[in-house]
Formats: sequence, structure tokens, C-alpha cells
Amino acid sequence: MESVTIQAVVIGSVTYSDSSRVVKVLTKETGVIPIWVRTGKKSKKALWHPLSVVELSGFTRKQSGGLANFKEASRCLPANNLLNDAKRSSVAFFIAEVLDKSLEDEVPLPEVFNLMIDIINLIELETSVSNLHIFFMSRLVDALGLMPEEYDRINMGAVNSLNLDTGEWSEINISLSAKDHYLNIKLASLLMAISGMNFEQLQGMWLTKADKKELLLGMVMFVQLHHSGLREIKSYDVLETIFAT
Repeated sequence: MESVTIQAVVIGSVTYSDSSRVVKVLTKETGVIPIWVRTGKKSKKALWHPLSVVELSGFTRKQSGGLANFKEASRCLPANNLLNDAKRSSVAFFIAEVLDKSLEDEVPLPEVFNLMIDIINLIELETSVSNLHIFFMSRLVDALGLMPEEYDRINMGAVNSLNLDTGEWSEINISLSAKDHYLNIKLASLLMAISGMNFEQLQGMWLTKADKKELLLGMVMFVQLHHSGLREIKSYDVLETIFAT
């Protein structure tokens, strides 16, 4: 089997033994796939931190659904700030977990891969990353083709929310919950607006803590309902705690 060189974004890992782990990565060509990584004494563990962008040379994979192998791995993008700043690391862990628990394996998503390169550069280079997870989620909704159409204010009558199960506008006026998958019209409109902003413009906006939380979790729910099904994002609580300090 011919080997190639590819770029990949680390989104998760599971320890397999004392000297190896299975790492999930997002690739431009194949989407999310698992790779076999040896973790001996000489291995560079920081290389496999969530949202590390790595170049894998000598990359091979015998069959679809199986573990991929590689000969050498090196970092493509710098990660000095990401690795040494708790807020940047918490954003990276959150984003990686969202991807890991929301995207199906082996579905090529080049738009999402390109988005991740942009987001990782922002994590490393921006002065503040306080709203970057919100910016990312809005862009992810757009990259996955889920962004709702503008509602017709004249012909649609009363619109109070976005039905996250269908992606359609609704007259129902209830709060977002695990049972009720509706995002109120104000936050749904903000979801659409953010996708057309750059990160600096979003940083200039002011949102209450409650609105930030509902918008963020609503966007995660929206993506998962249309891809993996609802799964808990455990890193969210850590993210919220760190940004509260």
C-alpha cells in the first residue's frame, strides 16, 4: 500500500496500553479517523494535545474503518500559547470534544477542516479568546450546511424560536432544554449574525452570561441532532469555570 503525507487535527485520544494510544484526528481528505500512536519514553506527548495540527508522513491505512499508521509526525502550526495558557487550552479541549462527539467517522468535511485551521490560528494568536468557542460553533453550523434561512417576517406570522430538530422557524415559545429543542428567536438570529462576522466584531458584542450559555449549548445541540445524536460535552463545565475567574 502506497504511503502518503497528510495533515490532521487532533480531536481526541484513548489510552490503549502503557506504550500506545488510539488518537482520533480530523483530516481534510477522509474526515474523522483513528490512528495508532506509540507513546514510549521518547514520544512527544504534547504533540497529541487537543487541536494540535500534525503532519503525518508515511501515512497508510489498510482498510476503511481500521486504524491508520504513520512513520513520522511533526507539528504544522505553533502551539506555544495554546499549551501554556489555561483559557486557550480549555477552549481547545471544548472544541475538540464537540468535534469528537458530533461528527461521524469517515465523512469528508473539507469545509470543517479549513475552519479548524482558522480557529486554531485564532487560539494561538488572538489577545483574548473569551468568545472564541461561540464564534467556532456558529461557523461550524454554517460549515455543516445547517444554517437556517432568513425567516419571512411578513408572511410567516409570529416566529418565536428555531426548532433545532428540523432547522425550521416555529411559533413555539419555550426555553431550551434536554427535552425541548427550541432556541429563542433572539439567540437564533444571533447565531446567524455571528456566522457573517469576523472574530474582532464578535469581541465587540456584549452578551449576558445566561445568553452565552444558552446560545452555545443550543448550537452544540443543533449540530448533534443532525449528526451524532445528543451527547454530553463534559469539558463545558471546565470551560465555564475557567472563564468565570
